[in-house]
Amino acid sequence: MKPNALSHQWKRTNPSSVYAVSIPCSEDQLQDLQKQEHNRLPENDTHLGAVETCLHKVERQTKSTLTKQRERKALPVEPQITFENQYEKLSETVTPLYMVPYNEQLRMKEQKMKGILKILKKRLIDVKAPLFGTKKGLPCYLDQIRASPDILAYRNKDEFGVKTGVDGNPKTVGFYIGKGSEHNLTCVPATHLINMRESHKEIASSFQNFIRSSQHPTCLRFDDGGIWRNITVRSGSTGEKMATVTIHPQELHNEEILAIAADLKHHFSEGPGAHCQLDSLYLQACKHTRCTREQAPYLHLMGKEYITEECCNLHFRISPDSFFQINPSAASVLFDTVKEIAEVSPLTTLLDVCCGTGAISLIMAPYVRGSVGIEVISAAIEDAKQNALFNNITNVSFICNKAEKVLPSLVYHLSDSVDVVAVVNPARGGLHPDVIRAIRKCTSINKLLYISCKPDGFAMENFVKLGSTRGKASKDDTAPFVPRYAVPVDMFPHTEHVELVMLFERVME
Repeated sequence: MKPNALSHQWKRTNPSSVYAVSIPCSEDQLQDLQKQEHNRLPENDTHLGAVETCLHKVERQTKSTLTKQRERKALPVEPQITFENQYEKLSETVTPLYMVPYNEQLRMKEQKMKGILKILKKRLIDVKAPLFGTKKGLPCYLDQIRASPDILAYRNKDEFGVKTGVDGNPKTVGFYIGKGSEHNLTCVPATHLINMRESHKEIASSFQNFIRSSQHPTCLRFDDGGIWRNITVRSGSTGEKMATVTIHPQELHNEEILAIAADLKHHFSEGPGAHCQLDSLYLQACKHTRCTREQAPYLHLMGKEYITEECCNLHFRISPDSFFQINPSAASVLFDTVKEIAEVSPLTTLLDVCCGTGAISLIMAPYVRGSVGIEVISAAIEDAKQNALFNNITNVSFICNKAEKVLPSLVYHLSDSVDVVAVVNPARGGLHPDVIRAIRKCTSINKLLYISCKPDGFAMENFVKLGSTRGKASKDDTAPFVPRYAVPVDMFPHTEHVELVMLFERVME
């Protein structure tokens, strides 16, 4: 038989031998397969090269698969959550440093900030930022970390979820631990968390008793028909307590939601939950992961409409969706740090970008000419205005709009200001690039204080864009901001998180 005929016959009768070979599950099987294929073909087969190429590809795929299998086997197996270890595992998740002495925690966090600033220096050099003299490999001076005055039960806000517990009860109120899909998450009560107030745990436990006596199921998924989702508990240094229960309305009629509201009110006012002594109770029927008060209004069930928090000798109104620092005593340290490194004077105009409920504007008001707070959330602006009235502060104003839209128009109004200092305190997601561009284009701003709870996240990109003289920054012809001073503040004892206050100054040619 001619080679071509033999080759053609082999291709026709054995196409799967070459093109549909299944990947063997062991190296021995691979070697056997190679021997079989070589024995089946004569030496002068013109398709031998194609077969060998295919086999080499299969070999590479097999080795890659085996390598991945070995890597998966080498990964540590997540320990099973049991009734005996659930509280320990929750503490390790929520407060991973709870067994570390506090002074050592501070040392660890300060070292972490040094590492982040070293990375920042490299990135700023890459974008040709005009850095001042650096020290010890850092882009600016790093001050000693400032400790939290309170390290136990310091949280003034906690959100407890509702999911299945270790015992299989889907109406367990607490925090989730585990990885992967929701089926791998376990809800554990916050009984032994040391950063949480006992009053918060007590309210969460009472809510768990309430929903376990309810006929309505838990909302494990949005499409499963359940309603119970979470309860958020807030308290102020005055001792006042507020709870906000969130449900998924599903297909419930308004009358049914009002009936649930009435049952909740009775439980916490006259029923078994009365011992919690709530000062304020709300209910929100939310169809989404998060809802603004415009999307899903808060239904006030009992008590006051807001509670009060004290900080830096001022009083702040706290509504269900108000933002305020989690650790009030450490917040005083944070705000004192801002006041210290901003070096403001009676001639200074302060721009408080992402002002929230106006804390920084109001605390800095006695030391500056005036303050302008900018915030996109209307509810926060309303709280800020009320807080100004509450504290009889008149040299502040608040604007509800996006910062990138407001700042350009402020340039004209601030043109006669001798000293303009901007303070930004965004969420973990950092500032939108448009806000960074607007700040750089606002030539009245010469100093910027950036407060970040995650400086190695999106905030890092903000830092780089502030200092960059390459790409769009050079085309915009705007003078950059570079870091001059950094101060870590420990707002979250027993966790790995730390707040970083950074002073940036504009560099003019």
